[in-house]
This record gives sequence, C-alpha cells and structure tokens, in this order.
Amino acid sequence: MNKISSVKDSPIQNLKEDSLQISKYAVSLSKFIEISDTPITIGLQGEWGTGKTSLMSLIKELLNESSIASSWVNTWEFSLFSNPETITPAILSGMLNNLKEECKNRNIWTLNDESKDKFNKAMNFFGSIANQVIDKTTGVNISDAATGLNQNFGKSQVAEMKSSITTLLDDLVNDEKNPVKKIVFFVDDLDRIQPKDAVEVLEALKNIFDIPHCVFILAIDYDVVVKGLESKFGKKTKENEREFRSFFDKIIQVPFTMPTGAYNIKEFLKQKLKELEIIISENNIEHLYKIVSLTVGNNPRSLKRYLNSFSLIAILIDSDEENDKNYDEIDFILLFAVLGLQISYQDIFRLLLIDHNYVEWEKLFAAKIDLDLEKTEKDISKIGDSEYTNETWEKIIWGVCQSDNFLKNQTFKILELFNILREIVPNQLNDKLDKALDFASITNVDDNIAIKPVTTKGQVTYFGGFDNWINQMRTGQEENQELGLKRRTPQKISDETELFLKKWVAYFESINCDLKFTPTAGCSVQYKKRKIAQLKPNRNGSIEFLILRSYKRGYKRPLIHGVNISNIKKYAPEDGTSYILPWGKELFGVVDNQETFDQNENHIKTFLEEAVETVDDNNVLKVTKENHHILREIFDETYNVNN
Repeated sequence: MNKISSVKDSPIQNLKEDSLQISKYAVSLSKFIEISDTPITIGLQGEWGTGKTSLMSLIKELLNESSIASSWVNTWEFSLFSNPETITPAILSGMLNNLKEECKNRNIWTLNDESKDKFNKAMNFFGSIANQVIDKTTGVNISDAATGLNQNFGKSQVAEMKSSITTLLDDLVNDEKNPVKKIVFFVDDLDRIQPKDAVEVLEALKNIFDIPHCVFILAIDYDVVVKGLESKFGKKTKENEREFRSFFDKIIQVPFTMPTGAYNIKEFLKQKLKELEIIISENNIEHLYKIVSLTVGNNPRSLKRYLNSFSLIAILIDSDEENDKNYDEIDFILLFAVLGLQISYQDIFRLLLIDHNYVEWEKLFAAKIDLDLEKTEKDISKIGDSEYTNETWEKIIWGVCQSDNFLKNQTFKILELFNILREIVPNQLNDKLDKALDFASITNVDDNIAIKPVTTKGQVTYFGGFDNWINQMRTGQEENQELGLKRRTPQKISDETELFLKKWVAYFESINCDLKFTPTAGCSVQYKKRKIAQLKPNRNGSIEFLILRSYKRGYKRPLIHGVNISNIKKYAPEDGTSYILPWGKELFGVVDNQETFDQNENHIKTFLEEAVETVDDNNVLKVTKENHHILREIFDETYNVNN
C-alpha cells in the first residue's frame, strides 16, 4: 500500500471501498426497490457528511446488474453559476438527459423515432421555461410553471408535458428489445443548494415526474426542507409543525434515516490511519475511537477532515528531528484529542488557549472569562450531583457550555473527554498539552477576537493580533478585587491614534519582524528573537515609541525636532550618582506628538533599519554593572539627525 498524506473527501464508489460497512443497507434498499410498486420516492435523510451519497452509489452499483435503468443528477452542479430561477428546469432536463446517457452506455436506449421526438420535446420544454425566465418578457414564474400553478402558462402545458414524459418512459419499459422494467432517479446534494430551491425541486418532481415505473431516491436533510418552507408557513413552531411534516410526507413515501450509529467507525479509523502510515498500538486505538465518539461522532466527512489535520501535523513532527524524538504515542493521542476539541467544540478549545492547565482552573480563571462561578455552582446543585461536576474546572466547563445550545447538549461528552485525558496522561499533562496546542494552532481557524487570540504564559497575557490588542486597550478590564487582581481602566485611544498604531504595526511586519501584544508593554517588536522596538499607548493619550540604539550612531540618542526623546529607565551607579540608561538597557524612547513624528517618518524608518542591522551584525549594546561607567559620555551626548 502506497503512503498517502490525506484522506480524500469523496463518497464510497463501490462495495470494495465500504470500510463503514453500510453495504447491508444498500442490499436491503436495492431489494425493496426491485419489488416496490411505482411511483415511489425514498428519502435518504441525514445531515451534511453522513454518507448519503455513498449509500446511493452502492445502491446504484447493485441495481446496474438488474433490469433497472438509472439516472444520477447532482443538483449542486446545476446550481453553480446559474440564475436561481433556472435551477429547477435545468435539473429536470438533466435527469432525462442522464437517463439517456446511462442507457446508451448499457446499450438499452432502444426508443423508436416517435419516442425520441417525445424526448426532444420534453428537453425543449424545460429549456423554454429557463429561457423565458432569463428573458423576463413573459412574466412566467418558474415555481408556478414547474408545479402547474400558473393559470396562463402552467396547468395545461405542464399536464401535457407530464403525459408526454409518461408515454416516453412507458415506451422504454415496454420495449421488448431491452430488459428495463423500472427506472430509478438518484437526486443528490439537495442539502447543498439553497433551501428554497430544494423545495422547488421537490415540488416539481412531485408534479411532473410522479409517474409509473419511476423510483426516486433523494439525498435530503429535513432541516433544509424546513428552511425552504419558511416562506410559505413562517418559522416552524409547535402550532404549524404539522404543516411542515405534511409537506415532507407528501413528497417522501419511504423515509430512511442514515444509520450513522451503526457505522463501523473503529474499522474505518484503523484503515485510514494505516493508509496514512500513522502507527498507533491496538490498545491506544481504543483511546482514539473513544475520542472520536466524544467529538466528531459518526459523521464520516467530519472524521476525514479530522484525520487530514492530524496527518498534516504528524508529518510536520516527523520532519523535525528534535520534535520527532520528543514525541511519543501518548503525545500523539493528546494531539488527536486537542484537534477533536478544535474541530467540534471551538469555544472549549479557546479556553485551553487561554490557560491549558485546566485541572488548576479556579476562581481566577472563571473571572478571566467572565463566568459567574458562584451562580454556576448554584445551577449545578439544582440538577443534582454528577461525577463530572465535582471539581472547579469541571464546573467552569459546565458553566461555559450552558450559554450555547449545541454545547449544552454535549456538556457531559466534553467533560468525559477532559477526564479521559487526565487518565491517559496522569503525569506531565500540563507540559504535554502545551506541546499539543502549539501544533494544533497550525490548523486552527477562528475569527473570534475577544477570546481566541488571548494566551497566558506565566503571569503575562498575550493578545493575538492588532485588532484584539486595540479592542482590549479600548474596553479595559474590571477585575474582581477579592481575587487579588489589579483593576485596569480603558485606554484613551482615539481613531487617529489607532490609525497611527496600525500604520507602524504594518511597517514592522513588512520588515519581517515578529510582534507580541500585551496589556502592559503594548506592541513588542522582535527581530531574530531580539527586541528592536516597542509601541505603547499611554493612559494620557500619548504614545511611547521605543527603538533599539544603533551601533552605527555610537549608541547615541538621536533627536527629532518637536518630539520629546528620552531614556526612560533610571540606573544608580555604585558611586550613588543617578542617571538615565536606555529603556530595557538597549532602547531609546520617543514620546508624544504624532503629527511631528509622522513628518519625520523617513528618519524613524532609518533608525529601525539600523536597529535591524545592529542585530544582524551582533552589535547590540549590553549594559552591565561592570561597564556602565564607560557609558556616561555616550548617554550625555545628543545627536541631531538634521545635522
């Protein structure tokens, strides 16, 4: 078996590929179709990615060997680059055309000239509807036309067309020159087109193709039908629920819910890991299977995406000798679990980004994420004790889950997963989670500014990205005094100040610098892991712009006319004399007057470029107790950039 790097997101094409073991359902449905009366419509009901297309493919393969002709139409393909009003006639036309092509491929398209004329007439009819809609000159409403409701155009012509198609298919079935006794139309991906369009297609099928010899197999999600019917019945409520269900029952005579609970996910998982050449021992496969059941569940498409993320990171680890040596099988299991949280429970994954040491979450952490822990504990007490809500961190997760309906239904799955991780990694859980999260961030897609980009290392909080940093500076943070937290008031950041900061942050990025944003130090600019600048708004509305001194200028402090330039850290020599050293031992500060600062933009960029050169040439000035006495002369001098 050749190694692959990813699991393709494509349906099962034949019985040999059936690692989910759904072929028994395909066999049963095929037998049902062969002996069923017609017309009849079977609805394969299931949400996105549950294997509806795979099951239809297996049914089609089984029926191809019988006396049944088939036609497969992918509704989503017809919706691409199409006027919404032309989708339905295009799909109906495609159903007939694909029937013709399938029959030709099997040498069973045996219609005489008269029947072929009927076929062409039907194709022209659907084309005519589409053209009239596009032309906008006839006033024909495609929905009315397709369902036979338009008094001027629809009923008579649609009835005539239905009769013509009925005769056409009768001719095909009754022709002794072919074995066809029944025709099956596979209508796929109705849940990928607009709900309103999906309902229109269903109505058209019912009104035009509800004819003898025909079996329809529809891949559909009931929730899509509900959304598509809201324009007719309004939002679904207990009072009108019967109307929604009646419509569905009118279209679908045989509902079949996808049996995801019976899928052999463990075998599927083992097969895909083998194809990806990710070696996990048999004992630990059980852990992975349990993690899957608690996260993505039995949805095959979600599991494929899950495995692809896991495979990508495994390749990155394998290509790095240092990481590869330090990564054992337990590390991979923990990484797998973290990715499962990332894919299935993004809000909970964010909590780990804030503080991955979840077993130590206490009141301080609850306050940090604005969770009322006292109220949460009272709410938990009302529902009775649970083995999963005894510890504070469990109560915090429970409380977070209650604010979201989906998470609320998954609360105990999430808590069970976190408890399993602690069992799998009884020691060094904190360190191993930190390592797993570093890699999991590679596949993280999250536009949440308020939570996701915030991480904590030691006592320092880091905000990810400029927008999140400014948002935090503007809003401030009122923290609980009882928890020993300092109160931070909002910064006075005007729109002009934000634009000023944003411009310089963009410039730092353009010269390949790494940026770190913190509540106290502002934007810290690093080049080759050395700080070369810092940009920090002050509470009085001014800005500190700090730049590393250049060795090319003799480490002297440059002057910019109209801008207050100073060192901002005092140092007391051993002789008792105090004087000011560069901030952070290496930087000078530029404070106030944005307008004048902008006028000297080229000078500032020169200073920054020289700071980069100072790092490149390994000439960063290091101030120590031993050498500070030789620096007085340098610090007392000024250097005028205009000289």
